Amino acid sequence: MSGKQLKVEGVNNPKTSHGMMKMNTIVEAAVELFVKEGFYQTSISDICKKAKTAVGTFYIYFDSKADIYKYLMAKYKSEIKQNLASSIAGCTTRREKEKEGIKSFIRYVVKTPNVYNIIWGSLSIDHKMFSDYYESFAKSYIRALTGEGEEVRASDYSTVAYMLMGISNFLGLKAMFENMSDDQIEDMIEHSVMPCLENGVFLK
Repeated sequence: MSGKQLKVEGVNNPKTSHGMMKMNTIVEAAVELFVKEGFYQTSISDICKKAKTAVGTFYIYFDSKADIYKYLMAKYKSEIKQNLASSIAGCTTRREKEKEGIKSFIRYVVKTPNVYNIIWGSLSIDHKMFSDYYESFAKSYIRALTGEGEEVRASDYSTVAYMLMGISNFLGLKAMFENMSDDQIEDMIEHSVMPCLENGVFLK
């Protein structure tokens, strides 16, 4: 977990590096328990016991158990967007941006497999939390696609955005299941994904 501060309702960001370390310890314990036991089966006292801290310390940073979950959602979203922005910074075409963006996402989830458990687990906790997460990415994608001029042709950019998000999501799962290396991820995207995006799936 990084030390970047995020503005999330119900979360009180620490003002010192020591406080941030303490908060991150609680967050990491929460992730481990949410993934292993589930949100509803995990109590605040369980999280604090795992983090080896007092329950009172939890409330210094988080107003409730739901708020630490919201923080995790915001944290993963921020990290994914930062990785995407960095990966496409030098790209000049939509093809390059798409290739590098998909690669960046897949590499991130392979290194951070709990992201699926937390993001998809939010659907059973708060439907709006789940929908807001994906709608935020979709809006960013739509803006990017509509700004590419003649390079991208679509009658419905929203549908295309969700299609491309789906590709990244499920290829991330494939890469995790098959324990793919960076070279294998690169090969899959270059020789299977990009030709499919450029030429379609069905023979004419």
